[in-house]
Amino acid sequence: MQDQPAISLTEADREALRAWAAGRPEREVRARIVRDAADGVSVSDSARALRVSRPTVSSWRRRYAENGLAGLAHRPRSGRPPRIDEADVVAATLAGPPAPRRAWSARALADHLGISHTALGAVWRRWGVDGESHTPLTLPTNPPLTCRRPLLLGLWSHGRAVALVIAEAPTGPQWTGQAAPAAERRALGAALRAALPSPRESAGDTVTAEGRAELTALLRALASTPRLGGPPRVLLWDPAGEIDPGPPSDEESWHRAPDSMGWQATLGVLCSLELLDSPLTARPVLDSLLAALRGGAARSETAERGTRWRRPDDAPVPGPPPRAPRAFDQLALGSFNEKLVIETIREAGALSRVEIAARTGLTPQAVSRITRNLLTSAFLVEDTHRQVGKGKPRVPLRLRADASHAVGIHLDPEMVTQVVVDLCGGVVARRQVSLRERSDPEWVMGLVARMVAEATEAAGAALPLGVGIAVPGPLDAEAGVVRNPPLFEGWQDVPLREELSRRLALPVLMEKDVTAAAIGERWLGAAERAGDFVYLYLGTGAGCGAFLNGDVYRGRTGNAGEFGALCALGVGHRVEGGGPGTVEECAPIPAVVRRAAAAGLVTEEDPGAYERVCRAAFAGDPEAVSLLRSVAHVVARGAVGVTDLLDTTLLIVGGPAVRPEIAGIYLAEIDDAVSRFAAARAVRRVRVAPSLLNESAAAVGAASSVFHAAFAPRLRTHPADDFPDTAQFVK
Repeated sequence: MQDQPAISLTEADREALRAWAAGRPEREVRARIVRDAADGVSVSDSARALRVSRPTVSSWRRRYAENGLAGLAHRPRSGRPPRIDEADVVAATLAGPPAPRRAWSARALADHLGISHTALGAVWRRWGVDGESHTPLTLPTNPPLTCRRPLLLGLWSHGRAVALVIAEAPTGPQWTGQAAPAAERRALGAALRAALPSPRESAGDTVTAEGRAELTALLRALASTPRLGGPPRVLLWDPAGEIDPGPPSDEESWHRAPDSMGWQATLGVLCSLELLDSPLTARPVLDSLLAALRGGAARSETAERGTRWRRPDDAPVPGPPPRAPRAFDQLALGSFNEKLVIETIREAGALSRVEIAARTGLTPQAVSRITRNLLTSAFLVEDTHRQVGKGKPRVPLRLRADASHAVGIHLDPEMVTQVVVDLCGGVVARRQVSLRERSDPEWVMGLVARMVAEATEAAGAALPLGVGIAVPGPLDAEAGVVRNPPLFEGWQDVPLREELSRRLALPVLMEKDVTAAAIGERWLGAAERAGDFVYLYLGTGAGCGAFLNGDVYRGRTGNAGEFGALCALGVGHRVEGGGPGTVEECAPIPAVVRRAAAAGLVTEEDPGAYERVCRAAFAGDPEAVSLLRSVAHVVARGAVGVTDLLDTTLLIVGGPAVRPEIAGIYLAEIDDAVSRFAAARAVRRVRVAPSLLNESAAAVGAASSVFHAAFAPRLRTHPADDFPDTAQFVK
């Protein structure tokens, strides 16, 4: 006798069995078989007591162990049932078999479903699946629809009419990742069956005008969904023929489902495909869908209600995985060592070969070879010889400032700031253009392209190493897309990096503005900024960048450094439900201007209002000092949270709001807060220092990010690290 599966029943399971079998004698036998198994009754004793065969007892026990109550549903073991739901067959195929099988064989699945082997094969052929592979999938609709990586965008049901809206995932190299395990896919199927409403057969369930309007609104919203590989496709179930798709259009395509393809099972197919393809991005979407379905089941079952669901706007689209460490060949290690020498000289200003070897741990021979190559390419120059004790004078080496240049751009809701920076951090050109009159993406990108060309020519520089652009978040660092920054109307899902790279014919790096400022501080701060630190950036908004463990910390998507929640929690500003609220002081410049205007010091329409308040505070105006201090007081509470969270000992404060004449106000408030309220103040003294970059921090930081990507000695861990090699840009 084959080993029997172990079955344990909770009181809830037993109650579910009783409810399932109530009033159904044929079901009561199967329920008793399961209860006997849980109570430790042997197969033989259970068969004898129930007057059935031992194979029958074994079969029902196995089915319950594999599929729960659904496994007790009667299915003929051979022959074709009157009607096959082809989508149900495909859903079972994708859900996967119980352990220990890895994939379904046609015969095993046919036996499991109670259909003939021939019928199963026909379904597999029509849908383009088998027990091993599942893409591309062909849905037998009218017209047929072939999908390689379908994403479920929306669901609409009204009466007996149902529409599922799907689209292709973006084209190009995508990560499929490790598929969700079969147990998770089967659990999804069970959750969908429990959440889905039972099919309504009432002829009175008609589609109302309100229902049609809701479907139209859903499709209009989904037509503009970004980053998809094609227009939405609508799978339509309309038994009464009440929905008229209208003439064909480029906005969406319509595909009517046949009677052999149920919408509930088709929904399961689409969800299983997402779990197979990209489980990490699929799970939050499926959670949202299940919540909507359960909510619909709990509502009135009238046709006027139905169910509506749309894929969340912030749901991730399948993309590449986190970058994993990888092995390095000799050439890559040689490039690393060269960059290590450059970084060491840059931090110190000038070093002899002996000092370079001592600081880097490289052998004198390796240092001689590397420095010889860099001198030959004019990347390094020899400084004044100096005598150290007896023997041959040492020859210090330093970077040649004009060996390379980079352009930095900072996009702010108020203006565009552009700088040209040399290799040693000197700003050789600077320009600002106001965006008060016009700030749409097309115009701004054209403006930036002209500014880069004109600035490079005016500075007398060779072709720059690249262009760094700093933007407010949120952004998609992997794709180089500006998502929807606050105060930037019309800048939703703008492919800024790709478009600027095309227009400029130069490498373009895109960073969040606070991250760029931190990079600039590291690059220009030399040895003083060589350790870990947090950069608190204050301007039109507030955020923080950080250098941790020797490299900039960007976060998984490039959006690290959001600061507002820490400030809100620090001052106890919460919304209903306990979450952090919006804090006015986290937009320092606008907050100061509004308060100063209310006090009669300036007018909000004055473009130089903030500078006027700062000058008044510097001149000793008590009201101006007070309102600046009130903003700095709140920002300081957020700074405590940052330093406690990251356990850093250096906090740098800068940005356009921290003008030189009033920097002391911000520094004093922040220093006092981190000294008094930090959790580890007994063992950690946080030094609060002004930025070296001041109001051009983000633009200079954007240019520095180009140098950082090209010359910092790091093993590649970020898209920016794939910047071209150093030698290509040395004069």
